[in-house]
Amino acid sequence: MKIANFEIPEEIVLNNKKLKLNGAAMRTKFFINTYIIALYSEKPIYNEEEAIYSSIPRCLRMLITTPLATPSAVSQNIGSGLKEGMNEKEYKKLQPTLEEIKSIIEKTNTGYKDYIDNFYDSDKSFSYLKNGTLLGKSEDTNGQIFAEAIFNLYFGKKPKDNKIKKALLNG
Repeated sequence: MKIANFEIPEEIVLNNKKLKLNGAAMRTKFFINTYIIALYSEKPIYNEEEAIYSSIPRCLRMLITTPLATPSAVSQNIGSGLKEGMNEKEYKKLQPTLEEIKSIIEKTNTGYKDYIDNFYDSDKSFSYLKNGTLLGKSEDTNGQIFAEAIFNLYFGKKPKDNKIKKALLNG
């Protein structure tokens, strides 16, 4: 599949799990294509409950498509999105993990043409990868809560963009 001249793989492998493309869409901000978001999963996911809360191994892949994306802008966007999508108690609990991921984004110079995998596995672990390299991992309850927060941004009752939500869930 191709979106805006970027190739989106039909299948990826993370943690020895074969994940198939469930759906993909372009995220636009102020008329600028900022990133492509793609949902990959072991089994097809068609509803928001499964996308957010299931134990199905799944990944939200973000491919940064604008040269304007600096590491600082990427980390701030992720941080503000999570803060908006979580209640204060959850946010405070996960803030150290979030700060670690933001720091990784900036230290690894994440930007244009990089892809970020936000991978949730059935063992309740949440992994953050850049261009296929593992950069961070949260396990047990924190991994599950962090994954739910990330997936809630795109699949919750108030998603970042309803068109993107529909595209991710309906292929």
